[in-house]
Amino acid sequence: MQQRILSFVVLWAVLGLSLLIFGVHAGVFFIALLAFFTQLELYLLFEKMGLKPIKSIGLIAGAVITLGAYYLGGIDSGNDLFILSFVVLALIIIRLDLQAGRLRSFMPTLFGLLYVPYLIHFLIKTVKLAEMNVFPSAQGTSTGIFLAVWIVAVAKCADVGGLLVGMRLGKTPLSVISPKKTYEGAAGGIVFSMLIGIILTAIFHKYAPESFTWWRSALIAIPIGIASIASDLVESAFKRQADVKDSGRLIPGIGGIFDLTDSLILTAPLGYLLFKYMVF
Repeated sequence: MQQRILSFVVLWAVLGLSLLIFGVHAGVFFIALLAFFTQLELYLLFEKMGLKPIKSIGLIAGAVITLGAYYLGGIDSGNDLFILSFVVLALIIIRLDLQAGRLRSFMPTLFGLLYVPYLIHFLIKTVKLAEMNVFPSAQGTSTGIFLAVWIVAVAKCADVGGLLVGMRLGKTPLSVISPKKTYEGAAGGIVFSMLIGIILTAIFHKYAPESFTWWRSALIAIPIGIASIASDLVESAFKRQADVKDSGRLIPGIGGIFDLTDSLILTAPLGYLLFKYMVF
């Protein structure tokens, strides 16, 4: 537990310092790196399940989507790059698999592209959304960074809160996929998400959109917290099928990068949509 907390603090410190020095570019490259290694670890899990993803082209396409979402075109550039990458990869994989006489790489390679870089790129898309809706542009970028960090913090606090509350009060198992998770812990995690959402909005109110009030922050944090828990369970199911405890060993007390980002994959697109239709 101590290692987990220390790693959690160090990672947030590195992210905060990077954003302070390099601004939005640090955030974009941070997200791109997380997506890259998460996608790689997902492909490695697939290989342990007996599947055959083509890692190289899938990872290259994923990097194009995440980086291109900010640096190429407007707010829909990530969607356009995903469609283009998906079609190109599909054609390449079909060609290679047909030579082998079976479609053994098609589903795992394309699913990895969809599930990780495409869904995570919505954090970058949230920044672009703020830049397009807040004037002047410098304030829009700061608002976008705040909202993206808000999503990450609220999602991760559902995980941390669920762990702390579940250790003390957890009695009712949430899922056979992850026996240690409980309904009591999940409820506690959602409450933690609401609290951190309100606290961040209060502290950094000058960067928040005017309509992003404390009560709206608490309201949006509820589905974010629920999606975070569901997203974590999806990764647990992958690990269970691959018969591994952690997706990797890179981060002490946490495991692999996928163990770090699992709760962000479903919350990133959900957060973007909630901000788009409830805030801007």
